[in-house]
Formats: sequence, structure tokens, C-alpha cells
Amino acid sequence: MTAGRSAGVSLPLLILLSLASSVSPFGMTVLVPNLNALAISFQQDYGQVQFLISVYLFGLAVAQPLAGALGDRFGRRPVLLVGLALFVAASLACAVATRFDLLILLRFLQAVGVSVGTVCSRAILRDRLDEAASAEANSYVAAAMGFAPIVAPVIGGLAGAEFGPQSVFTFSALIALAIWIGIYRHLPETRRPEHRVPVNFSEYRRNYGRLLSSGVFVGYTLLFGFGQGIFFAFMAVGAPVFETYLKLGQREFGLVWGMLAIGYVVCATLGGRLARRFAYQTLLLIAACVACAAGWTLWVVTVTDQLSAFSLIGLLVILISVNGIITPLSLAGAVSYRPLIAGTASGLSSSIGLVTGGAFTIIAGSVYSGSFLPVALLMAIACTLAMAMVLLIRYSRA
Repeated sequence: MTAGRSAGVSLPLLILLSLASSVSPFGMTVLVPNLNALAISFQQDYGQVQFLISVYLFGLAVAQPLAGALGDRFGRRPVLLVGLALFVAASLACAVATRFDLLILLRFLQAVGVSVGTVCSRAILRDRLDEAASAEANSYVAAAMGFAPIVAPVIGGLAGAEFGPQSVFTFSALIALAIWIGIYRHLPETRRPEHRVPVNFSEYRRNYGRLLSSGVFVGYTLLFGFGQGIFFAFMAVGAPVFETYLKLGQREFGLVWGMLAIGYVVCATLGGRLARRFAYQTLLLIAACVACAAGWTLWVVTVTDQLSAFSLIGLLVILISVNGIITPLSLAGAVSYRPLIAGTASGLSSSIGLVTGGAFTIIAGSVYSGSFLPVALLMAIACTLAMAMVLLIRYSRA
């Protein structure tokens, strides 16, 4: 990426930061194909085993604001190294755990450790780049973050079938260890010493207050969250929807999921490049309008019983691809609001966005009872809320 190199971020470093950011969603979804096997292994019902996903989300939500604040105080590099080391250790412990309550605790520690990846990577990009260049660089990070939760279940399913369900934790540890070595050898510190802030909880509270009182920051943060909500709402019920409505099996669902991943990655990359040529607000407004049109069209074809493979897959491609444009721009926008506390902003926005998007997974799973209609409505509502956040950003900037 020429622009990135000229602005102070080399292509190898950008790839390294993208990989560091992708560990978090990878660690969450790599477990999904093995939940039933873990339920049998630990003699738990399926509902209890799902806590392994919930506690991971909770750990990320709790730890990301702290990771951002620590990155502002101590620098990005040490926080990244310590956090990923904790993830590696917790993952290896998960692989040999024999008690279910201990496994839940270790999943929480996994999330606490890996929370540094996305937070510090975004802050590093903002340390090195201006807002427009940061958006382009974040497009590659967003592409990796979007691709990871799609490829992770494939790896998790193969590993679990071959080596047992807990082997996915060993694979996660090895991947994170390789990234840790790359960061240790190649990542310099990007936080200038004069910009580091002392450990002062009163100042942290003031910083959080400044961010949360800003319509710009809140708009970008919730735009990211609602954009993820569109994706997460369908992910929660995608496999049974394909089987019930389209009579398509697991193989076909996997092929469609791969197509969605390609669309997301292409548009995430394209969105970052377009941000260097066109106004942020214009791109976001166009993307949000397209998302709203596709989301409500999906609801209409569902409520009128016109849902088909062509309409469902076509509209999903549009929704996920548009989200590929929204994600890097909203990530960069939230961090760029106050560059001197980019770590704090990155941590807080990631936490709120993750909880917001994750809530749509929980709601979708709760309202789905064999009918896709309430989930289609939920996705349309997420699109509308994303549009509202774009308008909030434009109003706040004006």
C-alpha cells in the first residue's frame, strides 16, 4: 500500500497489525463448531456451553477500554505484547482444562488478553497517519477482522473433528504466538513519550466523559456497532434459515458464507481507498442509504413470502458488502476524534460497538423460532439505526 508506506506504515507492519486485530474475532468464533462436542465432553447442556461465547464477549467489553487507556499511558507495544502473551497462556490452559467452571474463567482471561489487538492496532495507525490515511489503513484491518470470524469456524470444525474439541485452543495459541513473535521483532513503539499520560483515574473519567458527550464519537461508535449488528443478527440463525427456507445444506451455506466474506473484504478495501478521494460523510451516507434499502427490501420479500435463494443471497451480499465500507470509516472516525487519546477512544469505541453488535446476536437467537421474519425485521432496524448515526455525525460536525 503506497499511501501507507509514505505516511509511515509499511505493508508488512500493516499486515501484522491486521493479523493482531483478527485474533479477537477468530478466538470467539473458532469455538462455534465444537460447542456440542464440548457439551458432551464436559457433561453440560448446550445452553450452558454457550456461556463460553458470552463470557468471551463480556471479557472483551470489559477489557477494551482499559487496554486503550493503558496504551495511552505505557505505549502500544508493551500493552500488545503483554495482552497477547496472556491470550496464549490462557488458550493453552483452556486446551488442558478438565473442569467447566475453570474453562469459563479461562475464556474470560483469553478475551482480556486479546482485547489489546484491535484497540492498540487502531491506535498505532492513528499515531502514524492522518484521518484519511488512517481510514485507508483501517480498511485492511477491517477486512482481516471481517474475514477471521468466517474462516475460523472452518478451521475450528476441521481441528475439532481431527484432534478433539479442545484442540482449537491450542491452534489459537499457536496463531497468537506467531503474531506475538512478529510484533516483538518488528513493531516499534509509536506513542511519543511526550504524549503519554500518567495513570490518573480522574483524567480517564474525564476523557471518557468527553468522548461520550461527543455526537461525533458516539455516532461513529454506534455506526460501527449497528453495522456489525446487521451481520451478527443473520450469523446467529443463518444455517437453519438456509436449511428451512432454501433447502440448502451445510456445504452450500459454507459456499455462500465464503462469497459474503469476499464481498466484505473487497468493499472494506475499496472503502478505505475511496476515503482518500471523497468526503467521509458522503461515502457513509451513500452506504447507509444502500443498507437501508437492502434491509427493508429483505423484510418486504420475507413478509410477502417471496423469499428465495436469489433474493436472500443477493440482499445479503449487498448488506455485508456495504458493511465493509461502513466498518473501516467508522473505526477510523471514532479514533480520529481526539488523536492524543487515540488508545482510550479506540478501546471505548470497540467495547461499545462490540456490545451493541453482540446484542443483535442475542436478540436474533431469542426471537427466531423457525420463522425468519422477526430476524429480517431486526436486520432492517439495524440498518435504520445505522442511518440515524450517519445523520448524527453530520449534524454534530455541522
